[in-house]
Amino acid sequence: MENSNLLPSFTVKVKTSSGSLDQAHLLPATKEDLPTDWTFDWLSFWEEADFDCEAFIKLSYAQETQGLVRFALYPYPFPNDGPEFAQILHIQSIEKQNRQINPVGFWLIWYVVKISFLYCSGDEEGNLVMLDSTVQAMSYYRDRVIMDGLGWVNLAPGEEGYAFCFKEDSAKSFCERIEREYGSPERT
Repeated sequence: MENSNLLPSFTVKVKTSSGSLDQAHLLPATKEDLPTDWTFDWLSFWEEADFDCEAFIKLSYAQETQGLVRFALYPYPFPNDGPEFAQILHIQSIEKQNRQINPVGFWLIWYVVKISFLYCSGDEEGNLVMLDSTVQAMSYYRDRVIMDGLGWVNLAPGEEGYAFCFKEDSAKSFCERIEREYGSPERT
């Protein structure tokens, strides 16, 4: 999404490693925000991104990036009535031993859901947010995020994964659950 001014920023409530509540920030990431020592090669993702339909969002705490999500709105180019769904292309949190806050992934997913509510109508099956998960992360999306399963997919040659989605009702339920547990975000 070429003009990141169209993307909102939020202050969200998080739990620190000591168990106290504090605030973190969800906002568009810049190239300088991208880590070079995480598992994903975020700089390559940035270089390959189509910013007409893609965006990078960071969760920042104490001026440090705690997590990133790259997502796109599809189909692109957008039809006259706009995009149908958001696809989470990459999502990653800082390693647990270095993490200062929780939740990270929940807030990043929450952000993409909120953007899908703003811009997307849902595809012909009613899918509003989709992602393809590695086998290792399947239980996180199925049991903790509580996304609907769509079936097995090929992530890369020889690498299977599993597709998940949120339809409108499950997306609303997810956001309500996160906001109930951690508090309502404030738009900044």
